Amino acid sequence: MKGVIICVDDELIILETLGRQLRRNFGKDYNIELANSGAEALSLCAELTAEGLKIPLIISDHHMQEMDGDSLLIELHKLYPKMLKIMLTGQADVDSVANVVNAGALYRYISKPWNKDDLILTVTEALRSFAQEQKLAEQNTLLKEINSKLENSLLLLLATLEATANGILVLDSSGKVVIFNQKFAEIWHLPASTSKDDSQKLVDLILAALIKADAVLFQALLMQENIKQRDLLVLKNGRIIEYDSQPQKLSDKIVGQVLTFRDVTREKQKQATIEYQALHDTLTNLPNRALFDLKLSEAITYAAESSQIMAIMFLDLDRFKQVNDTFGHSVGDLLLQSVTQRLVGCLREIDLIARWGGDEFGIILPEIRSRENVIEIAQRLIQSMQPEFILEGHRLKVTTSIGIALYPEDGLDSSTLLRSADTVLYQAKKSGRNNYC
Repeated sequence: MKGVIICVDDELIILETLGRQLRRNFGKDYNIELANSGAEALSLCAELTAEGLKIPLIISDHHMQEMDGDSLLIELHKLYPKMLKIMLTGQADVDSVANVVNAGALYRYISKPWNKDDLILTVTEALRSFAQEQKLAEQNTLLKEINSKLENSLLLLLATLEATANGILVLDSSGKVVIFNQKFAEIWHLPASTSKDDSQKLVDLILAALIKADAVLFQALLMQENIKQRDLLVLKNGRIIEYDSQPQKLSDKIVGQVLTFRDVTREKQKQATIEYQALHDTLTNLPNRALFDLKLSEAITYAAESSQIMAIMFLDLDRFKQVNDTFGHSVGDLLLQSVTQRLVGCLREIDLIARWGGDEFGIILPEIRSRENVIEIAQRLIQSMQPEFILEGHRLKVTTSIGIALYPEDGLDSSTLLRSADTVLYQAKKSGRNNYC
C-alpha cells in the first residue's frame, strides 16, 4: 500500500505545480494529495490515517489566508509527531520559522519560489529519513532481544546495521560502544584498526575531528542517557555531519543510546550557494538590493539602540548609458566591475556597498562620527573615479554623483532615508554631476 505525500497551499496554481513535480518524481511509490487550506489538510490527514495509510511527509506553504503554515505544522506535530514537515516560505521570516523549529515541528524549509532540483533532493532525503526512522524503530526492537542473546544474535544486528545508508553507533548505558557499522567508520574516517572494544579511543577520534565548540557539545550529549536530538556537527576539515540521537530502551528502562550519522556537506554547500546567489549580484558579486534592505534595517536598529549617527548613500555613474551605447554592454559590464573595485577600496570594513540596480550603488555607513566624516568618504569615492579606466583598449573617463542621507537627521526609518538619499542624488545630478549632495 502506497504512502501519501500531502501538499498544502491556498494558491491553486502553485499547489498544482508542486503536485505535478512531486507526482513526476515520486508518484510511482507515493500518492500525492493536494489541500487548499490548513483545515482541509487536517481533515485529509484524519481521513487517510483512519484508512490505515502512512503519511510520511507534508509540504505546506508558509503564509495562507485562514490558517498559516506555522499553526498547521505545529498542530500536525501534536497529532502526528512522526510525520515529517517541510515549509515553503517566500520571505526570510526567521522568527516565524524558528517558532516552528522550536516546537519540533519542522524537518526543513525551502525558499519560495523553489528550485526544482533542491525541492526533489530535499523531499528524497525526507522520505529516506522517514524510512530510516521506521528501520531504526525496528532495529531498536531487535536490539532489545539482542541484549539478552549471545554473539550470534549480535551478528544478526550487525548485518541489519550494515544494510542501512546511515552510519550507526550504539552505546550502552555507561557510554561504552556496543557496535557500529561500516558506514559509521567511513563517515568518520576511522582507521581500519579501530575496535568497538576501545570505546574511549573511538570517542576521542570523533572529538578530535570536530571543531572545538561542537566537540564540547557532542561530548556532553554522550554523557546523557535519555535524550532525543537531531543536530549538525562541523568538522575541522569543513565537512558537516547530521546526527540523530535516540535513547535505547528495554522494558521501559533506558539501556543505552543509538546514534545515526549522515554526511550532509554537499547538501549544505548547495543550500549555501543558493542562499548566497539569492542575496548577491552576479556581475559585481556585491550584495543585491534585498540584502541591502535587510542590512539597512539592522544598521538603523543598531544606531537607534546605541544613539549613533549612520548614513546611506546612493551613488550613480554619470552618463553610463553613453558607455553602453558607444562601446557595447560587454565594456559596460567590465566598467561596472572595475568601478566596484575602486569603490570598495574607499570604504571601511564595517561599511556595506550593494549594487542597487543598473549603474546605481547603495552604501551603508554605520558608526559615523560626524557629517564631516561622511563628506570625507563621499569625496574619496568621487576622487577614486578620476583616473581613466582602460577596458578592451578603450580609455574611459567616468564620474559619479552621490546623494547622502543621515540618520536620524534625514529620517528614522529605511523608506524615509532612501527617499531622502534619492532626492538629493537627483539634485547632485541637476547641479552638474561629479559631486555629492
